[in-house]
Amino acid sequence: MLGLLIVAPVVSFLLLATSPRLFQQGASYFTLRYIREALSGSTGRGIFDSLWVSTLVAVFSTALATLVAWLVQRTNVYGRRVWGFLMWLLLLVPTWMMTLGWGDLLQPYGAATIVGVNSHWLYGEFFGPLGIVAVLTTAALPFAYFIVSAAMHGLGSEFEDAARIHGAGRVRTMRTVLPIIAPALWSALAIGFAETMSDFGVAFTLGYHANFPMATYTLFAAISNFPANFSVAAVIALILIVSTIPPIALQARAARGRSYAVISGRTRTPRRREFGPVARLGVTAGLAALFVFALGAPIVGAVAGSFVRNLGIYTASGVHLTTAAYQAIVHPSITGKSIGAPLALSNQLGVVVATATGVLAYVLGRRLGAGHGGWGQRVTDVFLLGSVAIPGIVLGVGYIFFYNLSAISTHLVSLYQTLPLLMLALTANALPGQTRFLAGPLAQVQPSLAEAARVHGARRWRTWRVAQLPLVARILVWGWLLTFAKTISELAISQVLYPPSQQPVSVTIQAYLGNDQLGTGTAMTVLTLVEMLGVIGVVLGLFRLLTPRGWRRIGWSGVRS
Repeated sequence: MLGLLIVAPVVSFLLLATSPRLFQQGASYFTLRYIREALSGSTGRGIFDSLWVSTLVAVFSTALATLVAWLVQRTNVYGRRVWGFLMWLLLLVPTWMMTLGWGDLLQPYGAATIVGVNSHWLYGEFFGPLGIVAVLTTAALPFAYFIVSAAMHGLGSEFEDAARIHGAGRVRTMRTVLPIIAPALWSALAIGFAETMSDFGVAFTLGYHANFPMATYTLFAAISNFPANFSVAAVIALILIVSTIPPIALQARAARGRSYAVISGRTRTPRRREFGPVARLGVTAGLAALFVFALGAPIVGAVAGSFVRNLGIYTASGVHLTTAAYQAIVHPSITGKSIGAPLALSNQLGVVVATATGVLAYVLGRRLGAGHGGWGQRVTDVFLLGSVAIPGIVLGVGYIFFYNLSAISTHLVSLYQTLPLLMLALTANALPGQTRFLAGPLAQVQPSLAEAARVHGARRWRTWRVAQLPLVARILVWGWLLTFAKTISELAISQVLYPPSQQPVSVTIQAYLGNDQLGTGTAMTVLTLVEMLGVIGVVLGLFRLLTPRGWRRIGWSGVRS
């Protein structure tokens, strides 16, 4: 499965780096010319910029996510459910929409200027490394938060209590407890680094306009230029994959010979730390300020683009509210480009891809979270995390090169220009991140639970359903929703592989943006986000209504003392 989903398409594309003649893209079976080209000039600078930016973003997002997860799960901060909902909303907003929202808000005669705030000085600072790191940190924050919070959810308070009993202060207690969830922390660092390396939205908007090249944009330029230079793009993709090896090596070194299983039959729901009234208000205000910066400001700017006419950089005159963009959705100006059928197709893709990815990610997460493993486990880990760093457009091109080979299409399976090929590519794109998302929490489940069930006569299916599923049901639902939301908003793979007359909603929105109908495209984006939130609310509501309470609270026995 991994060979057909990830390895073969990616390797087919990477072979172009040194052997372009294999796919009729050059005259040489072996050459190092394109490696030299990729490491020089603006391409080389883009690779260097992506490396240091991704390192900073991974550290900042993991540290911030750990702090937020501790405040939400272990303290009496106000609005705990609200912060989790806002994290989901932050996860759903694409980075390109965040940057465009910030641009609409801060540009001269933009939304901030209209309400009397002079944002000229901040506009110049934002379009540079500072703005790039800030936006990418907020984009990586929900990934790290869900990984860390899922691991912290299964960590009982007895470890903190033991440290405090032996005289440890708050800092020493934190230093004692945090290593227990090291797999989740390293997973958050690794996926934050890989997601930042593969991000295209910020590189295409902020990076391009600020003359700050990043690897994904230089890769896109190599593919989109005429003639296309697939070999240089393949070299950049190879470097993106290789750059993920250090986080994996550090994670393997930290986990070598250790066990992080903490969930057992005696696990209890942790107690929350009680802040005083003043401290509680202060901490809540700090969380509110974080989400105003990360989510509120760009959404205000983006929504302004759909409701405000003449929001521009030249003059503040003629600006007024209008619903023309939303009226254009009902009566589209581009024939056959309404949002109904594309949105329904994207939802179908989301359900199929999220379900398939969830099953595969659970199996792989159990394998990666095992306390022992050989070279097969390490190679699997490298491929999974390395593929996170591959931009979607690279994976889509790899699927074209591999599944369009005559040997594959004639003798194995013919999937080119079909909907199943798009589903496979979307599953391959979501599988690495989903596996990293599940690996940390799955590593916490002690194998003795399943062994006890088997000793008492339970078969394999009943053992999993009774002894393991209740402990991981919450994280499985989160992972399913994560993949569903990212599948609907994914653009690069859909743009490359969608079958004729079967456009996903992201491609339809891009058609409006490409035809200079920014208001209508932004309005469609807003409606798509609202629809995704509705699906998430329904799924979480059903999970709360249909599952036992113990599935939602590890260690809760249902008996009042």
